Amino acid sequence: MKQYWSFLQIIGFLFLFIYVFLYIFSNQFFLSSFIDLLWQKVIPWFADLIGHTPEITTFANGSGDTTYNYYQILFFAIVSLVLAIGIALIDRERKNYRTALSWLTILIRYYLAYQMIAYGMAKLFGMQFGSPTDAQLSQELGDFSPMGLLWIFMSFSKEYSIFTGALEIIAGILLLNRYTTTLGALASFGVMLNVMMLNFCYDVPVKILSTHLVILSIILIALDAKRLTSIFFSNRSVDAYAFDEVLPKKYRKIIRIIKWMFIVGFFSLSFYQTNQFKKKYDSKDFEPLFRGRYEVVSFERKPSIADTVKSGKKRTEKWLTFEHRNEGTASIKTSFGHKYRYGFIPDTLNKVVRMKINGVLESQNLQYELLDSNRVRLYGLYEADTLDIVMKKQDSSDRLLINRGFHWVNEFPFNR
Repeated sequence: MKQYWSFLQIIGFLFLFIYVFLYIFSNQFFLSSFIDLLWQKVIPWFADLIGHTPEITTFANGSGDTTYNYYQILFFAIVSLVLAIGIALIDRERKNYRTALSWLTILIRYYLAYQMIAYGMAKLFGMQFGSPTDAQLSQELGDFSPMGLLWIFMSFSKEYSIFTGALEIIAGILLLNRYTTTLGALASFGVMLNVMMLNFCYDVPVKILSTHLVILSIILIALDAKRLTSIFFSNRSVDAYAFDEVLPKKYRKIIRIIKWMFIVGFFSLSFYQTNQFKKKYDSKDFEPLFRGRYEVVSFERKPSIADTVKSGKKRTEKWLTFEHRNEGTASIKTSFGHKYRYGFIPDTLNKVVRMKINGVLESQNLQYELLDSNRVRLYGLYEADTLDIVMKKQDSSDRLLINRGFHWVNEFPFNR
């Protein structure tokens, strides 16, 4: 490593240090949820300052690629560049930032390890993708979104999901020890490059995070680039990597003990929480009422007199299928080819479901009656119409995707 850094190298390093620090502590890391409250005030102001309209009001909603997120990384980049130039000009006498580089390496290692292990645990316990639902198995292929197609692909095989999760966990564990950092960075790069491409090619809104994880892996690899080049391209032996110690010798042992106590505690807590979450949502006691896809076998609608005068069309539009895929939402396909998405909340105490179509403030209530294990009746007043609907749940256990199984021997490709 060069003892003296050029002015441009110093600016480049300071920019990287500040940007990585801001990004890491603002995205799924320790204290990030508290720090994000500050950014939710600053970033909309910044976006408005540079001319963005309308006002940014969407923050955390399951997507990591919102307008807010893109303005956040732009803000971080601008602040990092300004501070880097300012610090470099003020601190012109400094020849290098080797100690700061060591701290940056440690920060990147642990953040990358945290992300790899967290996502790996979610896959290991089947929590990230779940299992194919009856509604998904009955959905036409052309009606899947690209992300939905990827999710059904990953959720089909628990074994493959566990395999990918194990790779992420192994890569994360390797990053926890400085002697295996390069191997962990290479493993993380390989795994996350594939994840990043899936996110881009299947329109999964985790593009920003996955791209940053790939870049952070590259940074760790770049620190050992000379030795790697000698091994892989020049077939030359290399000396051991010389680590810069950032702590006085008398503190190293106690810090090492604290570090591994924290790591063991983190793994134990993650394992326990993930296992408890899995037990809860795998239990049939927590299976949402009406979950699955239903065929409407009987549909009666009696419109009000006023509605009949306004439009006779509404009287003939019937429900064909009903899908309750996620808790709190349902979709209905009608005889006119329309597909409506509803807020759908059952009240098991009063035997009522509250339905609210997207964009409408008021909800409507329908009574429900469980006729048997597969049939349910919905009835009552809805938008001034009297509805009486009987639906039958469709059994997806005989689907080819579910019961095909694994075969060592295939005389012919079974591609349908």
